[in-house]
Amino acid sequence: MAQKTGGNARSRVSQLGSLFSNRYGRSATEESDLEVSVVDSIQDVGKAQWNDIVERSSRGSVFHRYEWLDAIEQGLGYTPKHLEITKDGNTIGGMPNFVVGIEKTPFNRLSSLYPGFGGPLLPTDTQASLEQVLAAVPRLCRGKTIVHQIRGLDMSYLRYNDALQSQGYQPYRRECRFLLDLTKGHDGILADMSRTRRRGIERGRDVDYEIVEEEISRETLRRFYRSYERVMDRVDGEVYPFSFFEQLQSMDDRLLLLTIRIDGEYAGGMLELLDDERDSIHGFFAAVPREYFDDHASELLYDHVFQWGIDHGYETYDFGSTNTDFEDGVFRFKEGFGGRAVPVLVWERGCSPLWPLVKAGRDLYWPYYT
Repeated sequence: MAQKTGGNARSRVSQLGSLFSNRYGRSATEESDLEVSVVDSIQDVGKAQWNDIVERSSRGSVFHRYEWLDAIEQGLGYTPKHLEITKDGNTIGGMPNFVVGIEKTPFNRLSSLYPGFGGPLLPTDTQASLEQVLAAVPRLCRGKTIVHQIRGLDMSYLRYNDALQSQGYQPYRRECRFLLDLTKGHDGILADMSRTRRRGIERGRDVDYEIVEEEISRETLRRFYRSYERVMDRVDGEVYPFSFFEQLQSMDDRLLLLTIRIDGEYAGGMLELLDDERDSIHGFFAAVPREYFDDHASELLYDHVFQWGIDHGYETYDFGSTNTDFEDGVFRFKEGFGGRAVPVLVWERGCSPLWPLVKAGRDLYWPYYT
């Protein structure tokens, strides 16, 4: 186990004591001697060691990376309960988890992963590692933490469906994502858009505008954040604190910050995540004030990032999660760009007798729950 390099300072002895006191023993399978440990901070594993697992796993993504997990831990203050799989003292896999509040209840869920998408990373000894990870989860759900949720990034996580359901996980399908194929080129993308989106881009081009790729700095993030905060307040969305955006500076090579100016005035922007593991761009944060809607600032920004992605060799643009209501304005807006709708794969496993009651309430009023 690598020494901690930052975060909440603890002595090396207490670090090891925390980790090894949570060991669950060896796998029953004969093929390997595996151990699963609870990691109370991603910094206890170390950046190079963890990112090596991400890069070796076919399901690794920008959301699994050390920097994203550290930003959630340090910037949002969510409690980590990561699972680390070791073999002969070497880290060979893991599953990130955070304790997150269940909206409009006093209870928590253990989530892999939120914000973003997670799930297990098991590049080697997959079957035995998965057995160990799933066996360890119930011990992490104590007190007010009543359910474990896995949010897979793409359809490849279906490979775990039977194993998950055999351990009591149930599919939960209330979100989708729109994926745009950048490999068909800019003209192909425009041809497949709805008339409304295409016309918005055409009309926007008649405006005196400029789109700039910004350096990732506290100043540029603060300016973006002011617009982001206004937009999220208007739509009654969850507003992440600025501390989270500050922490994201450590992964500036995986961020694309675009600013649009109209008639020389700041008119909003987009903060994109560059998922080099998946050759994808994630549209995770957008902030265009209402007063620039008629100037089609949003359509111009999306059109720009599509071309940017093509020029830099990315294969898909991911618009991020939305609900599955075709009458919802966000759903229709994203759909209009011609992307392919895919379900967000979510599995849930109750860890408390209270979970069925909370789940029944959520299912009754599901649009208000995440």
